[in-house]
Amino acid sequence: MSRLRFVLTVVACVSMSIGVIYAQEETRKGGTLRGQITDVTPGQNPIEGVEVKIITQDGSKEFITKTDANGRYEHAGLPAGRYLIATSKEGYNERTGKPVTIVNGGDHFVPFKMTLKGDIQPFSEVQSDERMNITVKQRIVSLLERVAESVGRRYDLGEAVVEALHQSILKSIEVMLERGGDLRVFAKSMAEGNMSLMETVLSQPDYQTAFAKHLSEVQFKDYLEFTAARRQRDQQAVVHWIAVLLDKELSLRADQCEKVVQSMLETVENNLFPISMNALGLSPQQAAQLAHYRLKVSLEGVLSEMQSKVWEGLVNANTDREHIVDVIGDIRVEQPGKQPRIELNSDKAESPEQMMKTAEAKLAAHTELLGALDERATRRLALVAKGVAQQYLEVGDEVREAISRAVEADLRQKVEDGKMTREEAAAMLKFAVRKTMDGLSDNGMSKIDIVSHPLYQQTIKDVLSEDAFARYREHQAEREHLRLQALRGVVVSCIDTQLLLDDMQREQVETAALQLVPTPLSKEKTARLMFFRLFPQTVDFEVLTRWQQGEFERVFGPMVWRR
Repeated sequence: MSRLRFVLTVVACVSMSIGVIYAQEETRKGGTLRGQITDVTPGQNPIEGVEVKIITQDGSKEFITKTDANGRYEHAGLPAGRYLIATSKEGYNERTGKPVTIVNGGDHFVPFKMTLKGDIQPFSEVQSDERMNITVKQRIVSLLERVAESVGRRYDLGEAVVEALHQSILKSIEVMLERGGDLRVFAKSMAEGNMSLMETVLSQPDYQTAFAKHLSEVQFKDYLEFTAARRQRDQQAVVHWIAVLLDKELSLRADQCEKVVQSMLETVENNLFPISMNALGLSPQQAAQLAHYRLKVSLEGVLSEMQSKVWEGLVNANTDREHIVDVIGDIRVEQPGKQPRIELNSDKAESPEQMMKTAEAKLAAHTELLGALDERATRRLALVAKGVAQQYLEVGDEVREAISRAVEADLRQKVEDGKMTREEAAAMLKFAVRKTMDGLSDNGMSKIDIVSHPLYQQTIKDVLSEDAFARYREHQAEREHLRLQALRGVVVSCIDTQLLLDDMQREQVETAALQLVPTPLSKEKTARLMFFRLFPQTVDFEVLTRWQQGEFERVFGPMVWRR
């Protein structure tokens, strides 16, 4: 018996020793962090070659790894503690995620999604569950009401013929489903809007057969050409809108603007080319990234050295403005008795030096519009530009800090009252600051165009002769005129591509667009909002069909409310 007790004691001691050794080994080897990085498309495609930085929360150490062909990353042996994970790859917006706690011996899986620079979201989304066929079918059936009306009016068809055409097309949908067809082929075009959805419908053989029963070959060909012309107008509108967005930042000469337009027109066959409804909400940064990364537009040889510096800043900017990370950090009590402070992490923000260089380059690019200047005028403008850029950035910092202080006090009280966790408060602070700054700025800079600064403009007037200044003002007026024309064009195209206007209706919408009041270059969103509110007052809704009136409310009503 004593022998048995001895054996059990030895076994227990050995087990304890092994446990201690194992625990020490686990502590020594740390924890493992792994994950997968994909894009935001429905296919969630893996992204290879993403640099993953795993940074201690105090910033004293960082560990670096990269994703493989399957978008997977892994780093073992991380000491226990709190880490931030930052991901970056050329052509993608950088990301910084929530703080992660690594424990010894732990295996932690943290996935990420990254957006390609230049990505734009469709103005509507399509359901991806088993109800998609029902949803798509309902939209197609609704759309075909307008198609039948449009065809009937265009070719002066009788009521009975229009109804027969409508029923024939509806029947083709049922036949397609009976054969096991999947309406998902229409899902992407449905998300892009009625023009794209109608083009997809018209491209299907079953639907073409239905049309052929009630239209002559000449009529059907004419209708296809009429539809193609709408697409071409939309592409033209988008190209000119993107050109004026770039001109706002780059201060393009007339010949440069023409080259930008031509380069964009050469990309219209790219299936990534946006429709007007998506292009309308682009910022200048997003427009530049769309052109550079998605459409592969090259402006090499078109831009000056200073313009190229501004362009580089645009295409490299994080347009989703993740200057404040997803969950920024903790609310920490530095010392007993002190109020907790919600700490913002701005590792991803552009450095003040970079922002200063970009602002100075933008002013220098605009100065080039003045033509040849003597040495004294050049020096004076450069000196003023430096001061204006500094003041411009300081104002942005002051506004951001004031917003942060105002929101932080309220959130701190909610944490103390137990109504919100520290992480929730930090995330809410980030959201509030970002949304407010987005309303006041583009990429962290004031939306008040820096080249319109009174001191800079007065200096231009001082260094130019009276005639030269008059020519400069004429050029500025022409830029504003082109901007307003482009705005009118892209807004009219939005209406046309969603309501599928006939020629007479389009003329009325174009007339309504002429009532858009000229506004400074910084007021695109205000002008867009004004138009969609103005439209029902200036366009006789009686000229729209019942379907078109319903579509206007469905598509543009929420847009006006959101904006």
